[in-house]
Amino acid sequence: MQEVTFTLRTLTPLFIAGADQTKAELRAPTFRGLMRYWQRALVGGLVGTGQDGLNQVMQAETDIFGATDVGSAIAIKVSGASSEPREFTEQISVRIGGKWQATGKGYLLWSMAKSGREERGNLKPARWYFPPGTNFQVTLSSRSQDGARLSKAVAAFWLLTQLGGIGSRSRRCAGSLAVQSIEKNIADLPFTVPADALALKQQIEQGLRTARFLYSYEQRTFREAHFDVLAPQFCRIWVLQDEQPWRSYEIAMQKLGERLQEYRSHISIGPRMIFGLPLPPIVFNKRRASPLLLRVTKLQGEQYVGVAVLFKTVGSDVSMEDYRLIEDWVNEFRGKQEVRL
Repeated sequence: MQEVTFTLRTLTPLFIAGADQTKAELRAPTFRGLMRYWQRALVGGLVGTGQDGLNQVMQAETDIFGATDVGSAIAIKVSGASSEPREFTEQISVRIGGKWQATGKGYLLWSMAKSGREERGNLKPARWYFPPGTNFQVTLSSRSQDGARLSKAVAAFWLLTQLGGIGSRSRRCAGSLAVQSIEKNIADLPFTVPADALALKQQIEQGLRTARFLYSYEQRTFREAHFDVLAPQFCRIWVLQDEQPWRSYEIAMQKLGERLQEYRSHISIGPRMIFGLPLPPIVFNKRRASPLLLRVTKLQGEQYVGVAVLFKTVGSDVSMEDYRLIEDWVNEFRGKQEVRL
């Protein structure tokens, strides 16, 4: 059996739980599900999302992670949390000019706070989380000596830890992780801490090239995407900062949240649907995940930046032009770096 062990550190609050949402719990199925998601995005970006491409995506996913009738080639083990979970009791709003307004961080994490009242029957307890600075290990192991499959699993893990997050509110900076160390980097993917925003941009570009090289598919051209894919015309990735990186994860979340809150407040409620659904008071019965994924990444020397990933899928109520609203928000960050896909 071959295996690769990662030591991870939480950069932002990690809200992760099992069936009991009142308890925080590190769970291997969460990592497995998100690694599947990023592998689909990677392979779909190569072969497309039409029926032929979808068949290849499903075959690639089954080959690594299994299916209902096929066992997984990869085992995932999560262990060793260095910190005890905490209840989320931070104040998410402040009173300004006689009105309550969410803080930048509160705007990103608002649904993790306690809300409602018991006497009204709508009490929702505060969520529990692993605090920033929590270390734990994730081990990926192959059930055979097939190093190719384990390398592909490592590539999915690299995408998850460099472009995404885990747990609740992971699309709004929660659950951002940093790889502290790795035993046996068999896929030769870049897990080092970059010196600055430009170095991070270049590292992501290098990692994407390496991850794609692990698959033998030829790059296809296709005209629309029906699910999230890492392809130039259907995805954009930016490293976000002002003129300089921010000095803590708290400041990074505060600035990202403030900018997003301020920007959305000036958009009429109809066009605002591109940021995700539901959107009271006009849409209650639809759900669509936000196409904008935000995370916090640590650079060398206690510097922090944001990473924004925008996936552009089309549907009956979404056109490619709608995504201009999100791209315009990104353009407000003067020190941004765009990743070439």
